[in-house]
Amino acid sequence: MDKANTCGRCVYTSPEGLCPGTSALHPKEHPLPAGLGSFKGDVRLRDFICYECQTRFGKFEEVFLRNGTEAFFRRILGVQGRKDHDGKNIFVEPTLGRPPLTVKALHPNIGHELLWEVTPQELAFPVHQLVFKATDGTIHQIPIREGKLLNDLSQFGDSWKSWQLLVCIANSAQEPELQSVLGPALSGMSSAPLGAAENAQIEAEMKAQISVPYVRAISKIAFHFVLAHFDFTGVEGEFDDLKRFIYLGVGTSPARKVDDVLLPQLVPEEARLRDWSHIVTAEFNRDGFFSRMQFFAGPRLKPFVWRVHLGANPSGILAEKAQGIRYYYYQEPDRSGYSGGVEELKLGPKLVTTL
Repeated sequence: MDKANTCGRCVYTSPEGLCPGTSALHPKEHPLPAGLGSFKGDVRLRDFICYECQTRFGKFEEVFLRNGTEAFFRRILGVQGRKDHDGKNIFVEPTLGRPPLTVKALHPNIGHELLWEVTPQELAFPVHQLVFKATDGTIHQIPIREGKLLNDLSQFGDSWKSWQLLVCIANSAQEPELQSVLGPALSGMSSAPLGAAENAQIEAEMKAQISVPYVRAISKIAFHFVLAHFDFTGVEGEFDDLKRFIYLGVGTSPARKVDDVLLPQLVPEEARLRDWSHIVTAEFNRDGFFSRMQFFAGPRLKPFVWRVHLGANPSGILAEKAQGIRYYYYQEPDRSGYSGGVEELKLGPKLVTTL
């Protein structure tokens, strides 16, 4: 299902100073990033943004998909994005210069805290890494990226050269680079198998950065949800500050984590979902226009809610309106390649009169 733009230009051409409007309009854009999957019945935006803006926004959507908590659940649930996008080990590779997703846990046999990666089967394995003890006693875990080890260590200047190497987990193909960079520190270590029991359970801590690009992606999802499900063009002046933040990353962040329920009338606070889902809602009233979102809500997780201030109420007719969509995953993708479907949560408009 498509919704066509009636303005004939990219919505980010206003206010001035954003999109120059020189690129062709994109015929199909998903309000929810395609990296979360393809949902049957989802609205696609036609000609709302241009190719240049899509490329621009794709960079910070990559941070959202590969560097946030959503990246962790995409991995363990096996969620696939576009087939033409290259695979990437999110536990080793940085995203747009930001550190990789970090999962740390004490290895039951080695006795040191290591970096781990998690598989869709919810199994955990130590990544190839170096573990150093600095002169001040702090511990540093460095993922081994082939051909980039010296560059990754250089973030610590020359101080790493005086650190004690505690653990080295690598394969034979990485040995020449390790010998070249580490030299005597490596040759002085003894070899030992990791030897963790196959069914051993570990208690781990996952860390993800909430960076400006991540919040820009959150804000963009909220705005494009409104474009898809509300009768606004997107060029209304009430959205100007929001679009400046999305496009340039300037101004006050419109998004923050809250303890709110998504729509109090629809989602009881104690509710749990049977299916893994994303829930996106938006509502306007006399206080303004807001969106609330949860990603990877499900039977075993009730994540925090993001609240995005979209601007003032842009409707000159309706005093209040609220609408939401639940994007839910199938147990397995269907024959058409859809990851799941959509369920509409709709309250509709509410007119308020004062005498």
